[in-house]
Parts: sequence; C-alpha cells; structure tokens
Amino acid sequence: MSTTTLPPTMKALLQETKNGPLVPKSIPTPNPGPGSVVVKVLANLLQHQTPGILSGKAGFTYPTPMIPGGRAVGRIAATGPDTTCLSEGQLVLLEPFIRARDDADTWIFWGAMEGTSEGSKKLFADNWRYATFAEYVKAPLENTWALDEKRLCGELGYTIPELVQLSVDVVAYSGLKGIGLRPGERLIVTPATGLFSGAAVGVAVAMGASVLVTGRNERALQRLVDAHPKLVSSVLRTNDIEVDVKNLQKHGTVDAFLEFTPMGAEGSTHVRAAFGALKQHGRACIMGFGGGAMKDVEIPMMDIVFKSITVHGHAMYRGQDVKEMIKMAEAGVLRLGKERGFDSVTEFKMDDFERGFDWVGENHELGQMAVLVP
Repeated sequence: MSTTTLPPTMKALLQETKNGPLVPKSIPTPNPGPGSVVVKVLANLLQHQTPGILSGKAGFTYPTPMIPGGRAVGRIAATGPDTTCLSEGQLVLLEPFIRARDDADTWIFWGAMEGTSEGSKKLFADNWRYATFAEYVKAPLENTWALDEKRLCGELGYTIPELVQLSVDVVAYSGLKGIGLRPGERLIVTPATGLFSGAAVGVAVAMGASVLVTGRNERALQRLVDAHPKLVSSVLRTNDIEVDVKNLQKHGTVDAFLEFTPMGAEGSTHVRAAFGALKQHGRACIMGFGGGAMKDVEIPMMDIVFKSITVHGHAMYRGQDVKEMIKMAEAGVLRLGKERGFDSVTEFKMDDFERGFDWVGENHELGQMAVLVP
C-alpha cells in the first residue's frame, strides 16, 4: 500500500445538480482503497457529446453530484492495499466501461451513465460517481492500464495527450475482434468519419485488413486514405443504394463491415449499401445507435437471408481487449497521432473547460482531438 501523502484538496469540475452547469470546485482528494488506485490526471479526452449528456439531452441518467470524464491518461499517485503490479509514477490509461466485480453483465459508463438496473445504479452512485475531470481520481484497478512510457513516448515519440486515443480505439478493436476480422480481409467501415468510426480504420489496418471507408465528407475520407494510402480506399456515399453497392464492390470481395451509425442518421441508406456489398457468408458488426430511439436505420433482410450473412451486435469491450490493443500500440503496429493522419492534440486547462467544449463542438471531424489538462 502506498505511503505517499496526497494533497488534502484538489480542483475538480463538479455537476452539483441534475442538468446543471459544471462548476470548478475545491474538494477533498480521494484516497485509494481495496480494488482501487489514485491517479494524478494528465490529460482527459474532451468529447463533443459531453455537454448533451450533462444537459440531459442525450438521455443518459446518473445521480448528482457527479464528476464527468472517464477517458484519460495519468500517473499512479497512490496505491491501495491489494495493488500488486502498479507503482507510483507509472503512466496509465483510464477507460470508462466499468463492470461489477460480482456480475460482469452489470456495467456503467464512468462519468456519463448509471445503466438501467438497480445493481448498476448502486455501482455508480455508491462507488464511481466521480470520474476524471479533476486533478486526481480514484480509479478501479480493472480500468487502470499500465503504459510503457519509454516505448510509447521515448522510442515511438508520442505525446501523452496522443495516448488518450487508445481509450477510443479499444471500442472498435473489440467489435472487429467480435466478428473475427482476419489479416488480408477487406472491411467496410460506415460511416467512417466520426470519433469512434474513424478510429476503427486505423485499428483495422493494424489488424492486417484493407478498408473501404464511406461517408459524405470527402475531405475527412481523404485524410484516412492519405494516412494509409496502400490499405484504405474511399467511397463517397451517394444515397443511391445500387450505385453505392457497385462502387463498393469495384474494390473487390468485401468480407465484413463495421457499422457506427450515429443518432440522427435515420433515412440514410449507407447500412443497406454495406449489406448489399458483402460477399456470401459475410459478417456484419453493429455498434452504432441506428439513428436513435424509434428511428432505426433500415437493414435489408433479403440480403442477410440469401447471402447467409452473420450479424453481430456488439457493445463496448472487455479488459482483455484493452490489454491486447495497448500491446499493439507498444509494438508500433497500431499507430497514433500524426502517423495516423491526426492533427496535433489541442489542449485546454481545467479553468478553460467551456472554451474547450466550444472547440470540440466545432471541431469533431475525424483527426481532430482535444484534451482537458488539469
């Protein structure tokens, strides 16, 4: 157990009332306990969806007071009595998908959503209502992952803010693993220009696949092609299903596709086109919101039946997926930052969080990322 003396108080961004504003506050610094460590936060991912979550517009529920966040990189500041391999000063990745220790089917999104069961609500309210928008955070051991700083920052030259991308990449990696994506296969990612869908492209390339990226933002699609010129091809979506299917099939046999439809995409034909382009016995991984509640994007049942397509729904990831993905990054196979075609990460201080949210609201195209730095 750590003998470090933590500061008695810390700065944090607290939402004190439901749908209320974030308020900078000085609150007691947490102490580690069984199953947890305290991490000094170095960089938090800023997501353009967060203001909608905090305002209640996204439909996520949680108790207040609450500290948002959940995707961050930091250093171990203090360890608990059962910490066995993490030590003070260790650079770590924090990710937000917390599962109950006595029931893996009970889960929460740290700093965002309490889930729907009585167990998940208890897990959030009584244990993990304070996430990473703070100088220090008490984090579950299961969501705290050691990073090889010498390799990632020294030999490979990544900055600490660039490493936050790993907390996004693991979502796509788990989905692709769920459909058994194999080296040499051709994958469609649709749409391919968002935070998570765009991440899937670099992850798929690292897994040995070639990728067809689709969407309506030609500039963002070209960024993906430029980052992986021999392995990624773009297909600009026309919303004419027959045309889009033919354009996708021009590139050769399509083995699988990964779907990341955001809310508000109802009426789009991109999912039908991807199913239409799949080969016999192809596989589809569904990870998006399908357009939103009661506004689902249509899927072509005849294609699924007559081509014997396997459709796999997939939510988030498991711990083993995080471990494997970090190894890919440390090996240099999964590229980050400018090597992946991304811009330099824009940094905002905690006191400037409102300007940070304004920035990500206007700059959340593929390859643009901002972090909150305590």
